[in-house]
Order: sequence, then structure tokens, then C-alpha cells
Amino acid sequence: MRRGARARALAAVALTGVAALLAACSSTAPGQSTAPSAPSTDDAGAGAAPVAIEPELLASGGLFERVSADGVAVLWSEPGESLAVVIGGSGGGGGCIPQPNAAELDDGAVTIAFDPPDPAMMCTADFALHGWTLGLPEPVDAAAPLDVQLTDLQGDGETREVRVEPDDVLTAPADPQPSLIDDEPGATAPTPIPEDQLPDADAVIPPGTLPQVAVKWLEPGASLAVMTIGSVVAPVCNATPVGATVTGPGAIEVAFELPTGDMDCPADGGLYGWEFPLPERIPAALGVEVTVTGTMRDGSEAVIALAPEDVLGQP
Repeated sequence: MRRGARARALAAVALTGVAALLAACSSTAPGQSTAPSAPSTDDAGAGAAPVAIEPELLASGGLFERVSADGVAVLWSEPGESLAVVIGGSGGGGGCIPQPNAAELDDGAVTIAFDPPDPAMMCTADFALHGWTLGLPEPVDAAAPLDVQLTDLQGDGETREVRVEPDDVLTAPADPQPSLIDDEPGATAPTPIPEDQLPDADAVIPPGTLPQVAVKWLEPGASLAVMTIGSVVAPVCNATPVGATVTGPGAIEVAFELPTGDMDCPADGGLYGWEFPLPERIPAALGVEVTVTGTMRDGSEAVIALAPEDVLGQP
């Protein structure tokens, strides 16, 4: 019995010691902490969220060609304070193209990580420019070259390095003088293509094609050959060509105008063709989309994808 009492006494002393130790550990001076502080989730090296650039600003001279050749362009938006990042991709944008995250600055170099496109999205096959302004976490010296690392731009985890020079600045396209602005929809009047230079009608506009329109390059990037089926007996019944305009990167609109009033038009058909000079040269290497309006009385349009090799050959 004496040994059991002694054991119980020792156990009580041990418990008292443990309680005292725990009390000592929990009693810290005000303002002190014995546990290590959790790492901060704030990234002090990240700038503001990307802001989409207006399409009008992306029409800056040479930008389309630069992105077409290199896949991406990085320029100053506000020298020393923000960058403009421009890529090419589906005109649908959104989940159809890579999306940038905020720019991070580390030891004088900028890193921009991209989220890949959504593979479940249904995307158009056209090509358009998409751009964002990314503010830097803190100002840098714009008089010196800036190294920028683009991570996962192609969705493969790779990092691409580009260098922004002091004179690489995104500028707004210059407004033309009012006297130089041509009336819509075209800048240069179309001219007829001689009949002996036109191909066989069925070869370019197979029977049953609606609208009865075909488009080829005459000079890729500079002029189009637009062909339609019209009356040979009564040309007055045919649509009149008006002009061509460049409506955006890789997009052209060709306008015709139908005659008005009640007309008794025969059902014969022959191939007509016109040369439509473009008001400005555009890149043809990646293909363009041509929309032809005004050839059908129901208002339907012809939308034709034009590849660089789609050139009107001599018959």
C-alpha cells in the first residue's frame, strides 16, 4: 500500500510540472509570439490586373505584321510604368486565346504568366489581334532595355524571353486629314476585268452557289478580283460594284449596290468580274475573310475565306 501511495504522489507531481510548463509557454510578453508567422499571401512584386486594349489602338502601323511574324509583341504603354502585350488568335477572344496574369517584377526583369485557352470553347478560325495593358508594380528606367519573360504563352509551359527597347512604344494611329478621308465604303473605284481574262464561270461559281460570288487575289494584300453572275442581255439588272474597305485585321468588306425599282430582268447569266483595289495594303500571309454585300435582294451576304495562294490565274 505504501508503494502505491508513493506512485500516486509522483504522478501528481509530474502532472503539476507539465501544467506549469504549459502555463509558462502560453504566457508571453505583449506583442511577442512564439510561433513562426505565416508567410504573406500578398505578392508585393505584382502589378495591377491586365486591362484590354481598344481595337482601334491595335491598328497601329506595323503591329499586325509584327505579331503575325513573331506571335507576340511587347511594347511600352506608358514608358517605365506599364507594358502593352499583343498576341494574335481567334477573333472570338475570351477563352479562345491565352489570357495574361498581372506582371511581376523581380530584380529588374518582368515576368508575365499566361493562362491557356479553354479547350472546350467553340472558336472561330479567323485571326485577330488582342492586347492588354499591364501596369508594373513599380516604375523602372524606360531609357534602358527591359527584359520580359512570357510564361506558358503557347500552353506548353515554356518561357519566352523578349526585350523591350526604349523606342518600342505603342502609339495611337494618326488621324488622317479630313481631305484624305474617302467616302464609304471604298477608297478606290473598282474597274471591270476584261472578259478574256476571266475563268470559266462554272469553275469559280459552281451551279447552285448562293450568293453567286467568287473572290480571288489579283495582287495579294493589295487588290481583289470579285466575280458575280449577272444578266448579259440586260446589264442594267445587275448589281453595281461600289468599293472595298478594310474593316479590321484580316477582314475586308466588298460592297455592291442593286438597282432599284421594278425591272423585268431575263434569267440568262454570264460571269462578270471587277478589280477592287484596297485602300491600304494588308498582310495576306495568314489569310483574310472577305464579306461581299449588296448582290442579293434578300440582303444575304457572301463570306469567303481567302488564302494567300488564292490568286486569279489567266485562263
